[in-house]
Amino acid sequence: MIFPVIVILFIFLFFFYYVRVIQPRTGTTEWIQAELDKSDLTFLLRRYPMEKKDILPLTVITIIFLFLAVFNLGGTNIVDVTNEINVWRETGSLSPGSTHMNNMFFDEIYFTRTAVEHIENIFPYEISHPPLGKEIITASILLFGMSPFGWRLVGAVFGVIMVSIMYIFIKNMFGKTIVAACGALLLGFDFMRFVQTRIATIDAYAVLFILLAFFFIYRYITTDADARFRKSLLPLALSGLFFGLSVATKWTGFYAGAGLFIIYVIRLFQLGVYYKNSEKRRFGLYLTKTLLVSLLFFVIIPAIIYYLSYIPYGRAYDMEVNTGMLWDYRFAWVVWQNQISMFNYHSQLVAEHPFSSAWWQWIFNIRPILYVNSAGLDNTRATFGAFGNPVVWWGGFVAMIVMAIRVFTHRDSKALLILIGYFSQLLPWVAVTRIVFAYHYFSSTLFLVLALAHIFNLIVEHRKRSGYKMIYAYTAIAGLVFAMFYPSLSGMYMPPWYYSTFVRWFSTWPF
Repeated sequence: MIFPVIVILFIFLFFFYYVRVIQPRTGTTEWIQAELDKSDLTFLLRRYPMEKKDILPLTVITIIFLFLAVFNLGGTNIVDVTNEINVWRETGSLSPGSTHMNNMFFDEIYFTRTAVEHIENIFPYEISHPPLGKEIITASILLFGMSPFGWRLVGAVFGVIMVSIMYIFIKNMFGKTIVAACGALLLGFDFMRFVQTRIATIDAYAVLFILLAFFFIYRYITTDADARFRKSLLPLALSGLFFGLSVATKWTGFYAGAGLFIIYVIRLFQLGVYYKNSEKRRFGLYLTKTLLVSLLFFVIIPAIIYYLSYIPYGRAYDMEVNTGMLWDYRFAWVVWQNQISMFNYHSQLVAEHPFSSAWWQWIFNIRPILYVNSAGLDNTRATFGAFGNPVVWWGGFVAMIVMAIRVFTHRDSKALLILIGYFSQLLPWVAVTRIVFAYHYFSSTLFLVLALAHIFNLIVEHRKRSGYKMIYAYTAIAGLVFAMFYPSLSGMYMPPWYYSTFVRWFSTWPF
């Protein structure tokens, strides 16, 4: 229990420091700045640009996590997927001697099979999610081979892109290179991001698309209120595009859509207030054009993306695009029937799983889902599963509470945006009655990192020298915990003492 106690104590000291440093010092004029910081709650925000000095840290961070992503990712020997699926059907397990390095595991059995079926124009067995994510796995196999390395590589790269986008997002929000670097490192060091993007499931793709949708909606709301209408088109279009891609990958993209819509509505309302006294006619024209293009960007184009993602289903019925598939009522019927099938599956699923967990357990990192537990020589074993870096998840949740407080005490717009993003990803799961797992919290963790970055920024603004030391320390602790868990996150074979000493923090952690 020594390690969780150390982490909890450190998080407590970090936030105690934060509370102390944001208080105006006696005998100074800092109270004046504190009052000025309590501006109107507005989404007419400033966007900080990337600078030349960001090139080096962003490049180094990307290279480091790219190496970690592909190292020990999987073997390159060709796997007979059909044979392995038949063995799994007959025995309930994969062939003797199968490991994550030479075969499939967990939902890879379904998603990799679907990718193969797309290649061979066979109607897929797994139809519980929209097709796009599995089509990306198909592309990964076609590019890099029918091997564990081949079907996982694109997902692993997507996980690295997440870290890079997070760097740019944080820099745009707060304008400080060190805050952006430390925030990106926190996401890089998170166990969930590392593990979940190194397996051939669809979550890596959905979460990256969600991150990009929020990133571009932020760039939209930070467009100068007095700028010409066309200045707002590109970020709005890209936000809608990635929203559409997320939904075509997994229906959880609709949860992100709810958060995007709330941010969008607040922005338009506040623009109306901004123009109410002098330029009502101008705002009316702007509003009309914005609503029209938003219908295109967030409804029509996503619907087209979603519809087109079903092309492999049509090809399985001997239909082709160049012979009118997209206009064929049979293709439309196939798409419609899949929507009914998915809804029935998710709404009526009754199942049990030893590693399932409730939404509130995700917040406290109580119940990981174990993917691999492979016995090796000399009593060693390899494991990995989906859960969070305690420094990121526990500290991030405390930071989220701080965000809520700041919305009321400081009318903090950035804190409100982070809260909207977080709860748009978490609250829908409160109402879900089917079996769920820790990886369903993956997209919420993006906003835990943004909340911590906000805290980092506030600390640096109030105490520059000591503030830098504190955020360095916080990031370093997260990195040390990641390093400590790395063997059990990457599938390395380790002796029993490693697990009992460093990994099994709680009895509910199945390592």
